[in-house]
Amino acid sequence: METVRLNIAGREYPLRAPASEVENLRRAAATINEQFDAFKAQFNVEDPVDLLAMTALHLATEGQPKAQVIAAATDSLPEEARERMAEISTHLERLLEV
Repeated sequence: METVRLNIAGREYPLRAPASEVENLRRAAATINEQFDAFKAQFNVEDPVDLLAMTALHLATEGQPKAQVIAAATDSLPEEARERMAEISTHLERLLEV
């Protein structure tokens, strides 16, 4: 096991992982940071929590049918969270249209 320090959205996260997975983790962190920065620039959003949520949703839903993802993500959430997810989904739709 190796300790790797990953910087994600300006914060450092130390992780322990098998040496064979370290490069995959670095690539994943780079992908997250690229998408995070793209959302930040495109939507002029400053809250890193919102940007990370948008990034996570975007990366988690790549290649999945949109309706299925949204239904699964929102079924058991409180109303306020569902509204926030709908807002994030709208931002993602705009991004994907570009």
